[in-house]
Formats: sequence, structure tokens, C-alpha cells
Amino acid sequence: MNIQEALKLIDKGIAENLSLRGFEAVYSEEQKKGELPVNEDEGKFYVDYVSEKGNIRVLYSDEKLCFQIGSGEGEGMTFKSVSASLFDENADEKDVKYIANEFNDCIEARFKLKDDSKPVKGVKLPPPVSKAAAKNGNSFYDPNTLANRYTVFYPELRDEYKRNIEIYGEFLPDEFFSKYGSYAINTIRQNDKQQMKKFFNMMNEIYLDGTNEVQSLIAVTIFSQLNNDDELLARCVDFMDPELAAIVINVNRYLASGAGKKAIRLLENPPAYKPPKAKRQGMMQTMMNQQQK
Repeated sequence: MNIQEALKLIDKGIAENLSLRGFEAVYSEEQKKGELPVNEDEGKFYVDYVSEKGNIRVLYSDEKLCFQIGSGEGEGMTFKSVSASLFDENADEKDVKYIANEFNDCIEARFKLKDDSKPVKGVKLPPPVSKAAAKNGNSFYDPNTLANRYTVFYPELRDEYKRNIEIYGEFLPDEFFSKYGSYAINTIRQNDKQQMKKFFNMMNEIYLDGTNEVQSLIAVTIFSQLNNDDELLARCVDFMDPELAAIVINVNRYLASGAGKKAIRLLENPPAYKPPKAKRQGMMQTMMNQQQK
């Protein structure tokens, strides 16, 4: 893949986050609107974006794709890299999507939306299933328990858990974990052994003593976001329960196949939410339906 194609894929991958924050690509007088304005300077390629919130540059230089933040004004503008990933001609679409995900994390961390910082008040969270009840077999961990424990591990998501309930009148776990499962993936990318151990102790416990819906949320909705990355999957295996590891690997391999990609396309175009009708089917059910055809 050449750098022009890679920059177009990255632009597509980060477009939604940029648009939400008012960023637009910067065009020179010679560049045509509607085409990605890629600039070239002594072997470096870059695209600039600007909004009232600041300046962003996606730069290719020395076989690296970098996400940069601008400071200063006019000709005195300087850019500093906050993320850099290796990129060469052997890279494929999956590699570039991985880089785009990294850049999205940078955007969300550096340019928070106003609503993201507003605490949610007046929303009472459902009580989680206790460890004792799950271990005694009197009950199973449900999606609310998974969200409760997940947002204890990632306290910055507590208000998002409440906001999900506030918006829909009930907790929609697929909606929540599709959006915020990336936090788990970032923990795996960072590869901090202590954090990995704590995180997977929690996930193993909830998976093994969870309902079928919870198991699907963990194995599919969250860990499908590993995008069949062999390096990240290998890191997980050291901490995952063998039963969970086996299904996560199978899910990732399936989703990388032709049938799996078709299932993803179906899920990316779900019907509009209309409470209180039945919830959208999860990825696990979609996979099963595809395999039966």
C-alpha cells in the first residue's frame, strides 16, 4: 500500500471524530475540494486539519505515520508527535486501520467533547450481582454487572454508563461496549503486566460465571476489537482463562474471514432503536446465523 492510499484510509477512519469536534482538512489554493489535500515536502507527506479547538497534522516521515498536535500561530506553527506507528509498503488495510484507531484515541484524549465532561445526575444504576451469589450458583453475572465492574476499572467511563441508561431508559450493553471496548484494547496495547493481570482476573471471573449474553459481550463485542492482531492476541493468552482464550481467537479468526466481514457489515447498519421492542441481536447471534446459511 502506498502512502497516498494509507492517508485516505486514515482520513476515513478518523473523519467522524474530527467532524464531531469541528475539524476540517486544510486546502491550499491549488488543491481541489473533495480530494484529500495531501502535501509533500522533501519526502514527507502530511494532511492538516484545523478547528477552533486547535490544529492536527497526520504526517508520514521516515517510514512512520505520526499524529501531531500544532502549537503557535501562522508561520510560527510547530507540530509535535503524540503517536507514531511504523508504516512501509508491506503494510495492508488492517495495519492502517490499527493506526487510525490509535489516532482516534489521541483525538478523544486531546480534544474532549463538552458533553463528555458533564456528570450525569439522577440516574440510579441497577445493583450488580454479588460474587457470592455467582460463586454459589444462585445467580449469574449479567450485563449490568459487567458494566459496573468495567467502569470501576475504568472510572472515567462511569458517567458514560449512566448516560447510556439516561438516553435509552435502560442499559444497552452492545451500544456501550461497542463504543468503549477500546479501553480494554488499549490496556492490552500498553502491556502493563500488573494492569493486564487485574483486568483479566476480572474478565475471566465474569465470563466463566456470566450469562450467555455476558459471554457474548466479552468474547465478541469487546475482544473482536483486537481485529485479529496476532501480537495482541498472544498477549491476551498469557492472562485469559483457556476457555475464554479459545473463543476469542475463534471469533477474531472468523471475523477476519469473508463470512465474518459480511456479518460486520450487517451489524454496522442496524435498525433504529425503538423502545421497548426487542433489542438488536448481538454479534454472536449474527455469527451463528451466518454459519447456518
